[in-house]
Amino acid sequence: MSETSSRDTTPEPAVSAPDVAAIGSRFLRYLPFITIAHFLIGLPALIASLALAYFAFVQADATQKMQSGGVMPFVTFGTSNGDKAGNQDIALTLTNNGVGPAILGPIEIRYEGKPVNTPIDLLEACCTDAGARPLRFSTSPSTGIAVRPGETIEFVSFPRIPASEKVWQRFNKERWKLKVRACYCSIFNDCWITEGMQGLPKAVNKCPADWSLYREDAGNRIAGADAK
Repeated sequence: MSETSSRDTTPEPAVSAPDVAAIGSRFLRYLPFITIAHFLIGLPALIASLALAYFAFVQADATQKMQSGGVMPFVTFGTSNGDKAGNQDIALTLTNNGVGPAILGPIEIRYEGKPVNTPIDLLEACCTDAGARPLRFSTSPSTGIAVRPGETIEFVSFPRIPASEKVWQRFNKERWKLKVRACYCSIFNDCWITEGMQGLPKAVNKCPADWSLYREDAGNRIAGADAK
């Protein structure tokens, strides 16, 4: 027959209130060091995360600039008094010398500081007192159209013919006094203003709305004849 011990198990003494207070005081004493240790342990991960975020931002910005630069137009104003075929036509042109299409916005032409709104107004202001409506010249749209890379738009073309010789000679001299500025945008809606010939464009948020707009006026006159 087995025997069972009859000794009573002595319970462990309870933790007294002063001991709890001492433990808490000791924990509070080391809490700042524990916090600093956790911060130092997590600091490399924080730095790595910030670096990755910065590099991602730089890469996205570089990608956007590459995309924009790959389709950037470069529009310049020009004038000439002859073409490749030998025709003596005075032309006012806008040429896209960039690598992407240009969406032409408003254009403003000033002669001796005053804006001119149509080709007729231009010739009457600079070159004739008899009226420009009977003269033979051609126009083309210069606003709200797309110009391909390398394409040139002749928005005024004035041929040299005997009937308009005096006006042609006058216009040939006075065309250098014209102040022409135009606004154009890329397919990504980045916009620039170009002023004068071969001038560097100025970036703008959007094309201005306060210019004295030039219009080709083709609806009111065609090839020197009044519209019926």
